Amino acid sequence: MESKETSNLPPEDKNYLSQINAREKIIEILTKVDTQQAYSDKLLDREIKDFSDEDRRFITAVVNGVLRWKLRLDWVLQQLYTGEYENLLIEVKNNLRSSVYQLMYLDRIPPYAVLYEAVEIAKGRFNQKTANLVNAVLRNFLRQQKKFEILETQLDILDRLALKYSHPKWMIQRWIEFWGIDEVSRMCEVNNSEPRLSVRINAQRANREAFFKILDENGIAYQVHPDFENFVWIDNFQQFRKLEFLNNGWVSVQDVSTGLPVLILDPRPGEWILDMCAAPGGKTGYLAEKLNGEGKIFAADRHFSRIRLTRSNLKRLGLENVNYLTADSTTFPSNEKFDKILIDAPCSGLGVLRKRTDLKWKRTLQDILNMQKIQLSLLEEASRLIKDEGAIVYSTCTIEPEENEQVIEQFLENHPEFSLEPLDQWVPGHYLSGRQFVRTFPHKHEMDGSFAVRLKKFRS
Repeated sequence: MESKETSNLPPEDKNYLSQINAREKIIEILTKVDTQQAYSDKLLDREIKDFSDEDRRFITAVVNGVLRWKLRLDWVLQQLYTGEYENLLIEVKNNLRSSVYQLMYLDRIPPYAVLYEAVEIAKGRFNQKTANLVNAVLRNFLRQQKKFEILETQLDILDRLALKYSHPKWMIQRWIEFWGIDEVSRMCEVNNSEPRLSVRINAQRANREAFFKILDENGIAYQVHPDFENFVWIDNFQQFRKLEFLNNGWVSVQDVSTGLPVLILDPRPGEWILDMCAAPGGKTGYLAEKLNGEGKIFAADRHFSRIRLTRSNLKRLGLENVNYLTADSTTFPSNEKFDKILIDAPCSGLGVLRKRTDLKWKRTLQDILNMQKIQLSLLEEASRLIKDEGAIVYSTCTIEPEENEQVIEQFLENHPEFSLEPLDQWVPGHYLSGRQFVRTFPHKHEMDGSFAVRLKKFRS
């Protein structure tokens, strides 16, 4: 039988044993994402620490790959499975998904080894019948790959684009209405690519010359951002982590897009600044660094655990001019007036799909609409807390107009005492829409999708 052919690999081969253990962890993580509403990035951080560097890279690549291409993988498997695919056990689905992903997108492991590992896992977790099913589906895939290209051409344009780029159809449809097919195609293609990670140099602690010298000595490829010199792209992040720069507070892992709201807030020494949604503290740290120990930041978050994380992150950076508050910023427990306020608002997060590979499957259109109420509540409370002539920066990590421009338009209708300020004095024009909106896209700006505005309050 075919299933016996795949069992001819030597069981004592430690490389295959390692791969099977890693693949079992892949299935476990994918199943938790599906059944527990868990987030893959947090699971990967927490659950693969004890694996070798090689296995960690493999697990991360396959988990993220399956989540990026989930729609396409499921469509392929639906063509191959003779029963009701939706009723298949989720662990079996994830075994098949991760196997087909490797066969379609990776060339590191030969097909016979992928089949062997998948069948052995099915046999060990379930029974021989399930192992035979997995074996048959994967062998059929290898025989019928060309068929899927023909079937794909028979779909309508929206289904074809959703399948090609593995994004929810509703998402593709609304984005095309905003930006057109060509633009959306480029954006989805980048969403499915590996993100380039960046760090921000902590000017209060790091020695720039020593930092770059150590990178060079250790063969770490990097690139200083052409517009923002304290942001540096790192190409071999696993190797970079071993250099202790994160532990000693010389750098923070931070996307360039998250620095733009801080730049347009323009914190000045001596000011009192409220960060209404501070955790996990990336923007808070940048604010504190710019204050240079003069002035005060009040960092608020609803959850004590997230405030504790923020405090820990800023302690690592050696930044101490921060007061921490566990508070719901939509009903802030103070009448204190602030010079400036940063609202890094809760949002759908659809600007960070390169990094949050599971997020596109967790979000709905209703989620986007529901965010507006929270976002407007935060702006409303900020309008009460800001001094005359003070400035509020509102930012998100989403590209959705309902959470960005429409929120600001509604706020300004209700608050004629505020006006939008031009932003080109703080950031280059190619990050702006007009002069008043920061608007970044991953396929245009080599950073996450984001939005930010600066609102100034007139004197009463």
